[in-house]
Amino acid sequence: MAGSNRTVKVIGSLVTNMRVLSASLILLLSFLSSPASAAEKHIPPYGAVFGQIYDVMEHETLKRRGNVRSVKLRTADRPDDTEELRAEICDKHGLQFITWRSYIRSLSAATARHLEITKEFTAQYGKPKRRGGSAFWTAKGFIVVAKIRSKDNIHQNQIRYFGPKNEPCFEKLMTHQRKQLEK
Repeated sequence: MAGSNRTVKVIGSLVTNMRVLSASLILLLSFLSSPASAAEKHIPPYGAVFGQIYDVMEHETLKRRGNVRSVKLRTADRPDDTEELRAEICDKHGLQFITWRSYIRSLSAATARHLEITKEFTAQYGKPKRRGGSAFWTAKGFIVVAKIRSKDNIHQNQIRYFGPKNEPCFEKLMTHQRKQLEK
């Protein structure tokens, strides 16, 4: 009889521990799956990291201008309608600019996609500022600009991300380009 009392106590203790563990797991999973967590809202896109340095194994250089390398980003983490995904990597400040462009499409298709992008980013970053046909969002650590790129009746959706140290990088690039024009 004493053995059965001990067994009942052990089983009772196990059941209590299982309940506590289950409740803890449910709380953890609900926290991890919550799309509204602040940390998720401010993660740079496409698996890129602002400040990331140039790596010959990871980046394909397209062009070098002064202190900046234009590279093709190699990642599977991008929208299905991607034609081009580029980054600008500064010598001193690392990756500071990301440019995504869609496939070429009609103006009506580009407008519809722009509205989808605007809706998605508004949910993610809040209400945008608008100037011309562009929408601007400020996230923690970077700026996002979405627009329709139109040239010679060719239309593409474009999204640009500007990292936290894009201004000193851009200024150095502009100084280099002015010197090139003076030659």
